[in-house]
Amino acid sequence: MKKSPFAIWLVLLLFLVNGCNLEGLDFDKLSGEVSLKPEFVAPIAKANITVWDLIQSANDENDDLITKDPNGLIKIVYRENDLFNYNVRDFLDFPGSQSFSSGNKVLGDITPDDVHVSRNISLNELINNTNGALNDLRQFNGMTIPFPSTSLANIVSKFSLDPITDFTSITISKGSLGIVMENKLKVPITIQGNLFDLGNNRVITEFTFTNLAPGEKKSSSASLAGKQLSNTIEFRLTSFATTGSTTPVTVNLADYFKMDFNLTGLGISQGNLIIKNSQTLEGSSDVFKFDFPEPDLKAFSAVLKKGTILVKTTNTSKMTGSVNFTLNEIKKNGVPLQINVPLSGSSTSVDLAGANINFASDPVVLYNQIPYVYSLTVNSTAGFINYSATDVIKMDITLNGLEFKSITGDFGKRSITVDPGVFDMNVDMLSKIDGGFKLANPKLELIIRNSIGMPATVDLEFTASNNDGNTAELNPPLFTIPVPANLNAGIATKSVVFDRTNSNIVNFIALPPTSEISYSGKVDFNAAGAVTQLNPNFLDVDATFAIDMAMELPMELQISNLSFKDTTGIEGGDYENIETADLIVNANNGIPLDIEMQLLFVDTISHQQYGASKLTKIMSAAKVSSTGVITPFQSSHTFSLDKAEMENLRKANGLVFSGKISSPDSGTTVAPIYSDSKIEMNVVIKSKINL
Repeated sequence: MKKSPFAIWLVLLLFLVNGCNLEGLDFDKLSGEVSLKPEFVAPIAKANITVWDLIQSANDENDDLITKDPNGLIKIVYRENDLFNYNVRDFLDFPGSQSFSSGNKVLGDITPDDVHVSRNISLNELINNTNGALNDLRQFNGMTIPFPSTSLANIVSKFSLDPITDFTSITISKGSLGIVMENKLKVPITIQGNLFDLGNNRVITEFTFTNLAPGEKKSSSASLAGKQLSNTIEFRLTSFATTGSTTPVTVNLADYFKMDFNLTGLGISQGNLIIKNSQTLEGSSDVFKFDFPEPDLKAFSAVLKKGTILVKTTNTSKMTGSVNFTLNEIKKNGVPLQINVPLSGSSTSVDLAGANINFASDPVVLYNQIPYVYSLTVNSTAGFINYSATDVIKMDITLNGLEFKSITGDFGKRSITVDPGVFDMNVDMLSKIDGGFKLANPKLELIIRNSIGMPATVDLEFTASNNDGNTAELNPPLFTIPVPANLNAGIATKSVVFDRTNSNIVNFIALPPTSEISYSGKVDFNAAGAVTQLNPNFLDVDATFAIDMAMELPMELQISNLSFKDTTGIEGGDYENIETADLIVNANNGIPLDIEMQLLFVDTISHQQYGASKLTKIMSAAKVSSTGVITPFQSSHTFSLDKAEMENLRKANGLVFSGKISSPDSGTTVAPIYSDSKIEMNVVIKSKINL
């Protein structure tokens, strides 16, 4: 079936109005009965079309990208959320476990109870142990007489003492022997003697008490450090003297002098002993070094979300009891962590959820260290045990299942790479244009959201490309990220705007970006400035750093010969009777754009081109004043196809509609495109038919 002679012009017309809804065209002027004559002129359409109608029709699949400001200026608004998004775990590792050992800690000296041994030596025992040297005194027993003077030297009178029940044999590292003598005789006496260790067959210490008056008490002391001592000891008297009395006294052989031997403040380094009462032994203190996967990370403090601490002891001694293990810088609810661990070799576990750790208590090393202190509580024993101060205990400490909630410190210099990515604005109406155009006031905004407490600078690269492979760089300046004031401050936000005053965005957008925009870059944390305890890095381990991008492109165009193309299929043979054809466009154009049109006749299979029509202006731009006021422009333009062009049309099976758009004054004037600007036009067809 043959097409009517004005079908090609309908196609051209529809292309001209860019696919707007046909309701915008009035075809009532068409005659219902068209009789073909050698030449005819007929109105075929009227249109009253706004810019907003055209844009909505051209970009119907992405109409949310096209908007207008309060003044009606058309804008392309594009937003890419999470252009990149980093969790702090992407560039900082945190340990899930830690293992420490106290190493072998010697038990050291044990301190038993003080030992007290007493002995009353009567006058009768003294007579019996001096080999008869004092036998004359027996005759005076019960008599009241002046007491005779007596002096004995170089004697060895032995007086047994009760066995010591606290030990059988010990080596003493510290302590003293206190000797107290009390004279219950009625005359003054002077003695010399020693305390003798029967088990080791040696003198422990010698002592002298001189001229001790009746009822008087005197004392002396000696160090026991370095002594070995058994539990069987005796007092040995080596001399005895008295000046007697000048006045009568009653002689009573039951009268005595008293010897007290007190072993006090003992420290026992080894021996066979009994622990009668539980006691606390002095321990020691040290630090554990906390290892982070990041070798340069210096932690000052942390809060744990989860975790447990397990402490196990190794004990080479015969004692039982517990280790009182205290971690003063790990606190739960403000209370230092205290763990009692049996010496039996079993372990004790404590939950660390919510624990606060201070790694910076050491005044010299202010990071990554946890101090500890411990003491030993030993139980009383049922019998004697062998003890050695060189026996050891060891504590193995394991922190398992660690999940950090937050941490402060010096996290070192860190860099993260913004992996190359691309995004497509996907604006349909731009996909059919080619060449360059400029927007007067484009703007690209980066919205930074950051909850990582580390200063950083961002270096980004944006490259726009078009379908011809041309590229342009945005070249934005370096910028810093916002940093929250503290751990509880939440997310800090900041907007960085790149416009014509601080970047290459005009040329960047001028391609236009009908293909894609690629981006890449890096973020440098702690690039400058010292990190201290007063100015630390800090973060919640779920902290993030993200950048959103928003692009706002107001349609304030500066265009010179911006080309556009579109293709439609035809059957050239349908136009074999048409010799020439004209399309007359009468327009009152409120849009400040000149439009030129050309038809290319092609074979869509072989891609052969059979020629082209003349490039013809079909619409003249509205005028724009220096203040931006737009005045519609009335014009009439004719688009013609001569005989040769019609011959090429008949050979083709496709038409390429090729056009050029320019802003006023050959592209030197900025053309603002408002949503309510409109084109009022009527279209007339004039054709010559070969009947």
